[in-house]
Amino acid sequence: MLNNTADAFRHQKTLRQIWMIFYQNKVALYCFYTFMVLVFITIFAPQIAPYQPNQQFIGQELLPPSWFDNGEVSHFFGTDNIGRDILSRLLIGTSYTLGSGLIITLFTAILGGFFGILAGFSHGVRSRVLGHFFDSFISIPTLLTAIIIATLIKTSLINSMIAITLALLPYFIHEITQIVRQELNTNYIVMLRLDGATQWQQLKACFIPNVLTRYLREISKVFVIAIIDIAALNFISLGVQPPTPEWGLMIKDAVSLIFVAPWLVILPGLALIFSTMIWLIFSNGLCNAVEKYYE
Repeated sequence: MLNNTADAFRHQKTLRQIWMIFYQNKVALYCFYTFMVLVFITIFAPQIAPYQPNQQFIGQELLPPSWFDNGEVSHFFGTDNIGRDILSRLLIGTSYTLGSGLIITLFTAILGGFFGILAGFSHGVRSRVLGHFFDSFISIPTLLTAIIIATLIKTSLINSMIAITLALLPYFIHEITQIVRQELNTNYIVMLRLDGATQWQQLKACFIPNVLTRYLREISKVFVIAIIDIAALNFISLGVQPPTPEWGLMIKDAVSLIFVAPWLVILPGLALIFSTMIWLIFSNGLCNAVEKYYE
């Protein structure tokens, strides 16, 4: 009981100190708060959006954003070619694009981390065969793999998420496996092994201080790839179908109108760029804070 209490106190102290280091990076801190706002929008988008995503305003088609001379504040980002409010569709689209990316990242981080650690501790012929399999598999771009999987199953958001997760898992497992094996070959782990340390003790000794940062960086990459790939699959009609307000699908539907109403393409594109940039700055600041703490 005392050991559990001491471990809990130690973990709380560690998290507090990492937070204090992270807090000093103001840019990353603001990006963290902004990303939390995006997560909040992802969860509560239907309650936040001023209109229903597919509500049509007859006679107000292709209204420009409100900062144009003929724009209207009631439709802050304008309307599309059939009179739907762009701001409402962008907010609802956060649930589809950003929400899907978060779910894909969560499953990939848990499953990929678990199997990557197991593979990192394994040895023998089976381990080498799996290693060569993953080496050859990751030579194929994840988006191409996701497209191949998505074409074999029914087009839907869930199936596109499954396709991207299956495409990302071999890459993530391979990276975690290599990270774990590199750490297990270090001198201090070899000394622990010679002292009779169990695999759990070796994992605890090497994973938290030395592998955690690299693990977080891999998760950061996975999230960026996930939201870009989910938008790409929807752009080529291998994911959600119209009239779902997903960012990639919004871009696809508006490409033919780019010279007439460029905001229909630019605004969803900026939403994708903004989300990825915010995440990258925040995750990079968090990884740097963890690295500084364990130095």
